[in-house]
Amino acid sequence: MQKLSYLLIIFFVFFIPFIVLAQTNEIKISLHEALLKAEEHNKEIKKSKARVDIARANYQQSHSLFLPGINLSHTAVRTNDPLASFGFKLKQEVVTAADFNPVLLNDPGSMNNFLTQIKVEQPLLNFDGIHERKAAKLGFEAVSLESERTSEYIKFQVKKAYKQLQVAQEAVNVFEKTKATADAYLKQSLDFFEEDLIKEADVLAAKVRALEVENQLNQTKNQRKGASDYLALLLGVDLSSSLLAADIFELPALSVKVSDQQTNEERSDILAYKKGVSAKEQLLKSARNKFLPRINAFGAYEWNDKDFLGTKANNYMLGASLSWDLFKGYKNVGKIKRAKAELQLQKLDFEDYLEQNKLKIKEAKRSLILSIKKIETGKLAKEQSEEALRIRSDRFEQGLEKMTDLIQSETLSAVKNLEYLNAIFNYYSAKFYLEFLLEKELK
Repeated sequence: MQKLSYLLIIFFVFFIPFIVLAQTNEIKISLHEALLKAEEHNKEIKKSKARVDIARANYQQSHSLFLPGINLSHTAVRTNDPLASFGFKLKQEVVTAADFNPVLLNDPGSMNNFLTQIKVEQPLLNFDGIHERKAAKLGFEAVSLESERTSEYIKFQVKKAYKQLQVAQEAVNVFEKTKATADAYLKQSLDFFEEDLIKEADVLAAKVRALEVENQLNQTKNQRKGASDYLALLLGVDLSSSLLAADIFELPALSVKVSDQQTNEERSDILAYKKGVSAKEQLLKSARNKFLPRINAFGAYEWNDKDFLGTKANNYMLGASLSWDLFKGYKNVGKIKRAKAELQLQKLDFEDYLEQNKLKIKEAKRSLILSIKKIETGKLAKEQSEEALRIRSDRFEQGLEKMTDLIQSETLSAVKNLEYLNAIFNYYSAKFYLEFLLEKELK
C-alpha cells in the first residue's frame, strides 16, 4: 500500500504537468517566425502564387507564335472507292499497266492503305499575334506584382495581429494585478468590518468589485484566445494550438518621422496597374493589326503502304500560305472599338486608384499623428490615476477614505491602463498600415 502511494505521488509530480501542457498545446512564437510561417503557409499567399502559375502558363502558350507545330499521325483506311483506290496505288507506288483497265478502274475491289505522316506548321508573320504575346507577358508580370502585394498585405495583417496578441496578453496581466488588488481590498475591508471601522455596505461594494474584476479577467483571457486564433489562421497553424507572443512588449518610440511622400509609384500594386494599362494598349494594337495579312509555312512527309506501319513509298510537300481577311462583317472593326473602350476604362480605373490611394495615405498619416498624441495623454492619465490610487489606498489604511472612493479610484486606474494599451495598439496599427500603403518601413 505504501509503495502504491509513492507511485501515485511520482505520477502526479512528474506526469501531470506534461499532460496539462499537451492539452493546452501552447506555442511561443516571435514576430519574425510568424512572418516566415505566413509566407510559407498562408492560404491567400498560396492562392496568389497559383494565379501567377496560371498567368505564366498563359504566356507560355504564346510561344506558339514563333515555334513550329509538329504533328505525327498514322491513319488506316480500307475502301473500294475507285478514285481513292487508284490514288492510294499511286501513293504506294504500285500502279501497273493492268490498273488502267477500265474494268479495274470502275470496280477496283477493296484495298488497304496505311498512312504515316509528319506535319510541320511554322508561323512566319502574324502582326496581331505579336501584340497578343506582348499583352500576355504584361499580364503575367501584372499578376506577379499583385502576388507581391498580397504578400505585403498578409505581412501587414500578421504584424497587426501579433501586436494585438501582445496587447491582449498585457491586458490579462493588468487584470490579474487588478484582481490581486481587488482581493486585497476585500480582505482588508473584512478585517476593518470586524473591527467596526467600516460599514457592511463597504464590504459588499468590495465583494461586488472583486466579482466584477474576475469577470473582466475572464473576458480578457477570452479576447487573448481570439487574438491567438486569428494569428493562427493567418499563419496556417492548427487552430487547436494556442499561440503566445514571445517578443517583449516594447513601448513605441514616438519619434517616428512621418514622410511627406504622397504615394509610392514603385509600389507593387501600382506597377501592376501600369502593366495592365500597357497590356490593354497591346491588345488595341493587336485588334488593329488583324487587318494585315498573315504568312505561314508548312511541310509534310508521309509514308504509304498496304501493311501496318509500312514505309515502302514516301513523298513530301513544302509550301507557304498568305491569308488576308479583307472584310469579316464588321467583326474586326468592333474588336478595335471594344479594345479602345477597355483601354480608356483601364486608364480611368488607374487614375481613380491613385487618387483613392493618396487619400488613404493622408488619412493614415493623420491617424498615426493622432495615435502618438493619444499615447502621450494616455500615459499621463495612467500615471496620474495610479498615483491617485496609491494616495487613496494609503489614506484608506489610515481610515481617511471611504471604500467606495477607493474602489472608484482603483476602477479608474484599471480603465486608464487599458486605454493606454489600446492607444499603443492603435499607434502600431496606424504605423503598420502606413508602411503597407507606402510599402516601406518607417524609421
